[in-house]
Amino acid sequence: MPYNNALKYLAEKTTVVELYDRLGGRVAVCPEWSGRVLTSTCEGVDGNSFGYIDVRAIDVDDFANFGGEDHWTISPLDISFSVESIEENEIVLERILRMADANGRLAEFYLSRSVALLNRKRIRALFGDAVADLLKKDDVSFVGFRTKNSVRSQTKAAVASRQRGMYNACPHTFVIISTPPEGFSITDFPYAPHPVEIDYMGGAPHGRVRYLPESILVRADGHGRCQATIPFADAPPIFGAAELRYGTLTFWTFDVPGETEKEDVVRIYNHNRSRTDELNSSAYYEINGFSAARELLPENSLIYRQVTLHINAENDILDKLIRLVFDVSLENFPKDVR
Repeated sequence: MPYNNALKYLAEKTTVVELYDRLGGRVAVCPEWSGRVLTSTCEGVDGNSFGYIDVRAIDVDDFANFGGEDHWTISPLDISFSVESIEENEIVLERILRMADANGRLAEFYLSRSVALLNRKRIRALFGDAVADLLKKDDVSFVGFRTKNSVRSQTKAAVASRQRGMYNACPHTFVIISTPPEGFSITDFPYAPHPVEIDYMGGAPHGRVRYLPESILVRADGHGRCQATIPFADAPPIFGAAELRYGTLTFWTFDVPGETEKEDVVRIYNHNRSRTDELNSSAYYEINGFSAARELLPENSLIYRQVTLHINAENDILDKLIRLVFDVSLENFPKDVR
C-alpha cells in the first residue's frame, strides 16, 4: 500500500511517531508495539511503503505478526516502550522490565531503543564513498535508518535477542547474499497440501536459488516456505534485496555484542499463504538476526544494532551499486525479473 495509506491505518490503531528528512525520507515508529519500525518510504508521503503490514494480524490482535521492517525482542518477550525523547530525525524509547527468573528471584532489566535516520555522512561511513556518491545522482531517492537496542541489569543474567524485518514478497524480488566461506544451508518446511522439495528450491528450471561464484540469490516471492540460514561468524557484512521491476534495492547490516558464534544466525525466510487457516494473510519474506544467549553482568550493557537502507533508482544505477557491494551484475539475475 502507499506510505500515506499505511500511515493513516496505523494511526487509527496505535501511536505513530514519524522521523523525516528534507529529501523525502520518512520512517514510521510505533512505540507501543515494541518500538518497531512498521514501514518507511524515500519519496515523501505519497511514495511506496517498504515494510510489510499484516492488516489481518493487527485486526485480530496477533501482536507477534503485526509486521514491520525493524522489530527487536528480548527473546521470547514482546514489549512496549515509553518515549524518552523525540527529535526530527531520532526517537529514543525506554522501558523497565521486571520479571522472575527460573528460581523465582525478581530481576529488573533496563531497556533502551533508539531509531535514527541516516544522513549522507553516516551512509558514507557505513557503505563507502562509491555507494554514497551514487546516491547523489539525479533521480535517485533513498531512506536509511539505524536502530540501537541495549539491555542492562543490576543482577547477573543471560539474554537472547531477535532482530526481525518483514517485507512484502514479490515475484521479482531476490535476496542477495555474498557467498560466505562456509555455513550456508537451505532448509524447507513441509506444509499441506503440497510439500516443498529441496530440488524445487534448488535452481533451474524453477529459479528458486541461484548459486554464483560471488553471491547467492534467493527468490523472495512468497511461493513455498523455505529459509536460508547463515551463522554470524560466516555471514557477509551486508545483505541485500533487489526488486528490479520497481527499481528498489535494500541493504541491511547487523551488529551483535561480543564474539559471534555458530549459534548466532541470520535467517532469510520466504513465507506464503499455504495453510487453509492463513488464506487471509499476505505473502511476505523476512530477514532475521538471532543472537544466542549472552551473559549480562551487573551494570554492563548488551547492545544490538541494525541498519536498513532503501534505494530507488534506474537499473543502471542499481547495477553499479550491486556490483560495488556484492560483485555481481544484473545480468546474473533471471531474465523474468529484470
